[in-house]
Amino acid sequence: MHSFEYQKVYTLQEAFDRALDFRGGSVFMAGGTDLLVQMKEGKVRPRCIIDLKEVHEMDGLNASEGDYFSIGALTRMRTLEASPSVREKVPLLAQAASKLGSVQVRHRATIGGNLCNASPSAETAPSLLALDAQGSICGKAGTRIVDMNDFFLGPGRTVLGEGEVLARLEIPLTRKPQGSVYYKLSTRKAMDLALVGVAVLVEIDEEDRVCKARIALGAVAPTPIRVPLAEKELEGAALSLKAVREASTLAAQYCQPISDHRASAAYRREMVGGLCQQALLSAYAQAKDKRFGEGEKK
Repeated sequence: MHSFEYQKVYTLQEAFDRALDFRGGSVFMAGGTDLLVQMKEGKVRPRCIIDLKEVHEMDGLNASEGDYFSIGALTRMRTLEASPSVREKVPLLAQAASKLGSVQVRHRATIGGNLCNASPSAETAPSLLALDAQGSICGKAGTRIVDMNDFFLGPGRTVLGEGEVLARLEIPLTRKPQGSVYYKLSTRKAMDLALVGVAVLVEIDEEDRVCKARIALGAVAPTPIRVPLAEKELEGAALSLKAVREASTLAAQYCQPISDHRASAAYRREMVGGLCQQALLSAYAQAKDKRFGEGEKK
């Protein structure tokens, strides 16, 4: 491990000031589960680590806004996995968080760190794409809002500029019945990176027609991706097995997997098709169950 300075900050403004002092030679740290490994391997050699863990404006869950669910970037994965409000309002994200690493890692890792590391196999990324999430990016020059669909530029690369941080995530909420599923294909149940990640969301109207469909994939392209062509195949009618098969085939054709020591590109592509089929049918069934349950309450 090389020598470096360590700065603990308590406000975003203080974080920006420290980053300016080192002008490109600093990195922000949240949970540190990715950063410290990269430093030990010599992949990252910062002159200063700026510890954000005590910046409380970047932490916490807030559903009081009504139309949006707000999540601080410092929120731990274990919180997302176990929080009753997350499980109720955005269950897809709770599912994805539960698949990351081990329980011990999830107690330390943050959602902001998982996203800013920009791994193509990041567990929370496909779910946030499917949820139409936006990121609040803060820096010395102010705050800007970015769709998470535009956040990733490549492996290890995001739209964050020098001295900027991802401060919060905003997820739109709806009263329409929804179903959602996240599948992670990996060799082991814990600790392994995803060979394929599939996040699906289906929203229906009062006649069980699909009014919104989202299919997002991880670990099968240079960045997490959505598949708009496959989504359009599903919208506007009740879900049929034919439409599910066609959408799943489009998703498999759209992705850009690689072959490595963990799996071949052909295997990953085939698994995308199979997992999409299962996820779409499961999400649609969930949405219908919710609509039926709401009808009974009325």
